[in-house]
Amino acid sequence: MVKMVIGAAGGLLGVVLLVGVVGIGGGVSGSAVPAGGCATSPGAVQATSSQAAQSDQVDAVLDADQMAIARTIIAVGKGMGVTQRGTAIALGTAMQESTLNPTITSGRSVGLFQQQGALYITVTRTDPTDASRAFYDQLLKQVPQYNDAAAVSFAAAAQTVQASGAGASWYARREQWATALAAQLYAGTPAQDVGAANALICKPGGGSGPIRIMVRGNTITLPPEAGIPGELVMPDQTATTVVAAALSYLGTAYSWGGGNANGPTKGIRDGGIADLFGDYLHEGFDCSGLMLYAFAQAGITVPRTSQPQQLFGRSLPWANAQPGDMVFWGRPAHHVALYIGTLNGTAYMIEAPQSGDVVKVSAVRTTASDFDPLVVRAWQQSNGVGT
Repeated sequence: MVKMVIGAAGGLLGVVLLVGVVGIGGGVSGSAVPAGGCATSPGAVQATSSQAAQSDQVDAVLDADQMAIARTIIAVGKGMGVTQRGTAIALGTAMQESTLNPTITSGRSVGLFQQQGALYITVTRTDPTDASRAFYDQLLKQVPQYNDAAAVSFAAAAQTVQASGAGASWYARREQWATALAAQLYAGTPAQDVGAANALICKPGGGSGPIRIMVRGNTITLPPEAGIPGELVMPDQTATTVVAAALSYLGTAYSWGGGNANGPTKGIRDGGIADLFGDYLHEGFDCSGLMLYAFAQAGITVPRTSQPQQLFGRSLPWANAQPGDMVFWGRPAHHVALYIGTLNGTAYMIEAPQSGDVVKVSAVRTTASDFDPLVVRAWQQSNGVGT
């Protein structure tokens, strides 16, 4: 286990990250898993790499901030129609190149995948979403058979995209770890609490997405922080990803102007109420920033503020609302929230309400005079764009 301080976007700068790398013969104890993080359990998954022996495989212990980046890599891939194996290749590559640090720079090499050269000249390489999309673009173009393990190995696919001077073996040792994590994040293969024997050991709490959300298929179990017990069934996997992402930040402070695709950020001055609450001094979300983050985890880029969000995607009557739809107050909007479903006859949403408050689950205020009776369905999308 090694401790290191690395910089990263979305509030990771200066945070001590526990990045554990152990041989397959070692072990990861429950106490070694940081709050909100996950670790592969050595020996629980058989190595499948044709490039490296099982003893050459390495595991990794990720903290919650690194898990947020991993979720972004997976979400972007799913949004582009990349298979689970393809997202595992991306995860393993990014871990090997940057330990999932989106701001790391080494000479001309920048970001999660240490991208450089003419292929990436238009890419914002420090943006995890943009960098991931660029990696997948090259994977799809250069290795069209990437999903066929018999045709191309995990390491060879990564090496073809990266053209690393270190060769394919640089990536081969990450195959087992990345395959296990991708199974959890892409397909929802259950991870176990600390102490249970499984391929993935996770501990709730801490860092980006501090609330662990239990998902089985498209069913979300509301966490205790929601204040309402129950299970909600989402219409599809994209909506499940969006709602779970928003719920993972329950209790996070409201911050006017706060929030981006990677999580909470410091707010901005408004010359009024937000300044009185010091929103510009602390990290959090405003209402539209929470939407931006939640949809980004499903590979969907929505506008930054509530008014253009109100015009984004498919507009439907409130009577036809489904979980994952955005709901608004005012036209043009001054507030937006995410509808998450109905329990015992009450419609609920998750919102970042106002300065001095926190991200919370609330009953949808349909009787308010400024309630907009139309919802926006951005989770029905194609290639990351709402339709």
